[in-house]
Amino acid sequence: MNQILCKFKFLSLIAALSLGLVSTSSAQDDLTIGSKAPKIDIEHWVQNGEGKFSKVESFEAGKVYIIEFWATWCGPCVQSMPHLVELQKQYGEKGVQLISVSDEDLETVDAFLERNVPPSLLQKLNSNAEGGSGDAGPKTFRDLTKSYCLTTDPDGSVNEDYMQASGQMGIPTAFIVGKDGLIEWIGHPMEMDKPLAAVVDGTWDREGYKKILARRQQVEGEMMKIFGKYEEGDFEGALKGIDNVLTLIDDDEEMRAGLTMMKLQLTLETNPADATAIFKSMLPSLKDSQMLNEVAWSVVEAVEEGKDVPGDLIAVAREAAEKAVKLDPNNGAVLDTLAHLVYFQGDLDKAIEIQTKAAKLEPGVDEIESFLERLKKEKASKGK
Repeated sequence: MNQILCKFKFLSLIAALSLGLVSTSSAQDDLTIGSKAPKIDIEHWVQNGEGKFSKVESFEAGKVYIIEFWATWCGPCVQSMPHLVELQKQYGEKGVQLISVSDEDLETVDAFLERNVPPSLLQKLNSNAEGGSGDAGPKTFRDLTKSYCLTTDPDGSVNEDYMQASGQMGIPTAFIVGKDGLIEWIGHPMEMDKPLAAVVDGTWDREGYKKILARRQQVEGEMMKIFGKYEEGDFEGALKGIDNVLTLIDDDEEMRAGLTMMKLQLTLETNPADATAIFKSMLPSLKDSQMLNEVAWSVVEAVEEGKDVPGDLIAVAREAAEKAVKLDPNNGAVLDTLAHLVYFQGDLDKAIEIQTKAAKLEPGVDEIESFLERLKKEKASKGK
């Protein structure tokens, strides 16, 4: 992987971005929306909200639970942690308990929790009224996650009963268990704010969401066929498959955005000259810094791989990266993307300035530091 913070290529876009889900489910899955939530038998309760929460096996009527699956090696899981902190603080007094479950051994999780929280995550935490007010914030991940239940279950029983039973194939994935002990929602934890609010206040349309999820799962099946064509090197076939799926989802902007992003990725593989129009069409709808960063980085990768990328596509990618920096100015990976694109446009001094800031924000990241060194060597050689 070229950078921190999940700068995905097409393979991971299938799993993480295409449908707002992280799974490929089938009609035969045992656990779905409206199913009774299985009891949980977790071996190690590492954090318990500083004593506010008790261990859980079965679910208490009238309370809402979030069962979220994560791992220490999973970048998106770590990036979601400040948001989980915010949700637990926001809804703790309303009967919501968040239980985050890894299947790693206790020693691995404990070692992770002793690591320092990078500045980019502290910025996310301190940007929220509930998370802080601009102070130094938590030093370690143990400090960061102390407000909710962080656990690990090395025998994988909870993973089997939830992730495998529902056909979920990627993390982070969250399950909202409603006040009557039934599964209300399944998806990426960064996307659960509105569903959680509706479940808590009693306005959630479970049956309506079940239909939406079923349709998404059907489309996901088609996406895996496209993925197969991609793996076989049939990029043109994959592009045709995406165009066919796009005709089925006119009323779902979330799906459309993900599919258009994959279309951009594939076009970069086949004919970069055609990618500019696709990028321009999707740019106004991209309002999340990480998504903007992913799309802009795909152009960086195309250039680095020696593809014939037109200047107007680099310009659009720079526009996306600049938009991402405005939204997340202290994110080193986002700045790194911008520095690459500025460099491609011939402004070496500006690229060094941006990359120097990126390296300060994300110290010790080899990819960022090596690119800065490359830029400085080029500057030195030109000065001779």
